[in-house]
Amino acid sequence: MDKQCRRGILQYFHVSAMALTVLLTGCLGGGKGGGDTTPPPGRPDWAHIKAHARPQVVLANEFQDAVLLKPPSSPAWEDGVFISRDGLHLYAFYSPADVYQYSVNTAGGTSTCVDITPYLRGSLLGMDLQTNPWGCDRVLHSDIAHATRGTTSQAFGTWQLSGMSAPVTWEGGFQALENGDGTIDAVLSRSTDKRKNDLYWARGVSHNPPLSAFTPMPDPVNSTAQEDNPHLERLDNNTLVLLFDNHGQNDPTTTIKYTMSHDNGARWSPPAELGTNINTGPHDLTGHLYFDGNNWWLYFASERDGALAIYRSLHQSGDLINDFDHWGSAQIVIAPGTVDDGSGFMSGVGEPSLTSRGDLVFAAVYGASNPTDHDASDIDVWMAARR
Repeated sequence: MDKQCRRGILQYFHVSAMALTVLLTGCLGGGKGGGDTTPPPGRPDWAHIKAHARPQVVLANEFQDAVLLKPPSSPAWEDGVFISRDGLHLYAFYSPADVYQYSVNTAGGTSTCVDITPYLRGSLLGMDLQTNPWGCDRVLHSDIAHATRGTTSQAFGTWQLSGMSAPVTWEGGFQALENGDGTIDAVLSRSTDKRKNDLYWARGVSHNPPLSAFTPMPDPVNSTAQEDNPHLERLDNNTLVLLFDNHGQNDPTTTIKYTMSHDNGARWSPPAELGTNINTGPHDLTGHLYFDGNNWWLYFASERDGALAIYRSLHQSGDLINDFDHWGSAQIVIAPGTVDDGSGFMSGVGEPSLTSRGDLVFAAVYGASNPTDHDASDIDVWMAARR
């Protein structure tokens, strides 16, 4: 049995019974490096489950039925999804395993020898699972995957390992703000032994930038708590607003915070929680701003009615610079739905992001009706196109 080191940080947040966001820092044993992983027999038939999954588009007058984006969706764990405004770039937190099931089975454990091979699923994409400072045979972690297409009428290609990849550490929650000169300002969340889920950014870079271009965001954006799933938006030449998930220390709830800069990102206001109509919980998370040509909307995920679903709220004044925290009543957009033949179930939907046209990309979590100890849930990228 292969050697494993597990470090001390293990935190996950529930989507009903499954996880939408899984944040781990660890060193996992389980065989040597290699190419694609081949699961043993007896696992859930995920291709069948996904073929029968039916997320419920509640605003059917605005959005078409949701479809699984395949490619690039795969047997791996694809979380923290984001589509660029032009609809040509897709990013995701990527880990080739049932990360949630592993986190449940090993929560609270100490360093032991375990075989993680039963958890592994899908392509490794060339991820470095071997390099680590602890002498482990392999290290489970996440990198950011990237898929592209030439036009919005084409399908996306398969996932490729992005430049935002490194051994051992956990990267996810990538988001890009388009600049007018063909560059982007990019933000992501990263966990290392020294920094637990802090936000990093890179300015004036191209799509798929290298991880070396990123630096921690200025104080006071990051804290001793955990920041995740950032969304950066420009309101005018000088004003930026940043939304992010706040996972407080020893706090089981997740809330959406915001901070503003009026000098193009040099200084930021103390982060504050969004108020009335938002953060009614128990978990509100993954805020995303969208301007439809007339109005500003906040799209987000919430468990306010039970399972995690996607909601939106209309800004009441339209003046985001001087009156940002003024959002109307939440309106449900997409509910989890069902797996129509009973081979599995939908646990939740979240992580909304929209193209300029208004096509809505999101993550959907499923559970299997015939789970194993090592393979019980999956998460993929879906799209509900604007009518």
